Amino acid sequence: MMNLLRRIATLPGIRHVLLRPTTRRRIAAVLALRFLRAALLTTSPARFVLADLVTSRGQVRTWRLRAGGTVTLMHRRDLEAFHELMVAGEYEPPAELAGRLASAERILDIGGNIGMFAHWARRRWPAAAITSFEPDPENLTVFRAGLHDDDAIELVEAAAATQSGHAVLAAGYGAGRRVAFSEHPVAGSIPAVDIFDHLADADFVKMDIEGGEWPILADPRLADLGAMTWVIEFHRAGAPSLPANEAARHLFEAAGFTVGHEELNYWGHGTLWAWKD
Repeated sequence: MMNLLRRIATLPGIRHVLLRPTTRRRIAAVLALRFLRAALLTTSPARFVLADLVTSRGQVRTWRLRAGGTVTLMHRRDLEAFHELMVAGEYEPPAELAGRLASAERILDIGGNIGMFAHWARRRWPAAAITSFEPDPENLTVFRAGLHDDDAIELVEAAAATQSGHAVLAAGYGAGRRVAFSEHPVAGSIPAVDIFDHLADADFVKMDIEGGEWPILADPRLADLGAMTWVIEFHRAGAPSLPANEAARHLFEAAGFTVGHEELNYWGHGTLWAWKD
């Protein structure tokens, strides 16, 4: 939602409309509702609201959830991710695929961000081994803060690529930072791993890497993978053709996967599920 509003605000003629008092009040009401729904998932909603608005802005804190477990986030930065995953159920399997994933044993989280999906998956599949790949140092600070000794989560501090080497993060911070592969180390580069070294025994793969998905989906080794289920967020950036959902569908189907349950947003990005027996 916040990314959508930021992009809309850059369109010609839109900014002055958004700045109108009535428009701002309506937007604030919508965001407040999302904020409160997220806060109510914690065991201390009033304290959570106070922390996000006043006492802990920009700080990393951990909160206990009513449904069990905890969530760790940076206040004022990560609330949207909290809402999308925990409230909106962004990665909850469709009914058609729930049976396939009922006993998932090996889960890969490609683009781990701050660890929210990994911890959600741990609660959803408590017996599964979960490996999360995340290269962004700012996200890793939050991710590490939420890890506990008894977590069945392996954190790989590297970018997912189609060969091992190095990667460079684009300017910016938080979700939305893109990664460019480099065969040789350069100033500020981070490790990159060949993700196909980890995919063979996975039951369930979640991938959201801001355009970095396209080389992986185009790799011929995708067709060699066995039975598994994917959910990905596809992006226009780097897509071999547009619309991006059709490009992702084509690449998965060419590798022998069935594709369905697509959700598109206003900007041609979105999610889809792919599975192979």
